Amino acid sequence: MISTSKSQSIKSSESGAVLIVVLLMLILITLIGTIAIQRSSTDLKLATASQVNKLTFQSSDAAFNKLEKEDRSLGKGNSVDNIRGYVTRPGKEYVGREVVFCLRPRTNKFFDQTKLTEKTSDGTAYISGKKNGFCNVGAAEDYVGESRTVTQMTFAKTKTNDALPYSLEGDKTYTDDQVSQTGQTPFECANFEVYATSLIPAFSNESTAKINACLKTINTDALKDKCDAKVKAENTDYATRPELFVKCSIDACLESLGVPYNTQMQAYKSKPIGVRCLS
Repeated sequence: MISTSKSQSIKSSESGAVLIVVLLMLILITLIGTIAIQRSSTDLKLATASQVNKLTFQSSDAAFNKLEKEDRSLGKGNSVDNIRGYVTRPGKEYVGREVVFCLRPRTNKFFDQTKLTEKTSDGTAYISGKKNGFCNVGAAEDYVGESRTVTQMTFAKTKTNDALPYSLEGDKTYTDDQVSQTGQTPFECANFEVYATSLIPAFSNESTAKINACLKTINTDALKDKCDAKVKAENTDYATRPELFVKCSIDACLESLGVPYNTQMQAYKSKPIGVRCLS
């Protein structure tokens, strides 16, 4: 005779085992699904980051192309109507000044004297109230096409090599009285740097005001070094206070806000046509 209680016990244990297996399978499927979703999300973020990096790089690169194209068409002589002539005006007082303007492709001219910012050589004040060159990420006209990028450019005349006292003179000029053989003021062969910063504000959750504030900070390497030295001297705990790092650099400020950006720098020499610079 078969025991009924024993048969029921076997069936009960088999049902319990099946239930455990099913639960384990559900947990395994859930884990696999979660990992797949996370991986897809990560891949999407990497693809988006790569696309954003390319877009900001291309925007900065396009800014240099526009600069060089307009300079070829308007850069004859030392006319201040083009950016090269304006930045490299003769005189030591212009060395180190940051000249800033926003690249607005919808306008006819690349460079407009009425829409620029010119800082003092130490970067702490503005020349004659000229502070209309900063980009405004809240203004539609300051965006480059439909790519939703904003590009701001900074120019600065740089020092010449002190070991070359006559490097600012053109070929065949007299070095004693600083007058050329034709009786005209010698041509000035000047060096200048150009920084192009492109950013995509839409990828940040920060306010327009904070991003605009970043665009008003220092951009040239020379002024960054001076600013860093000053902040370090005034704050002994500089290394442990990340908020101080953003005061001396557009890049550091944008990075702290999580704004995708790309900054490129190129060095140029302003050389009058037909003149061989001695340096």
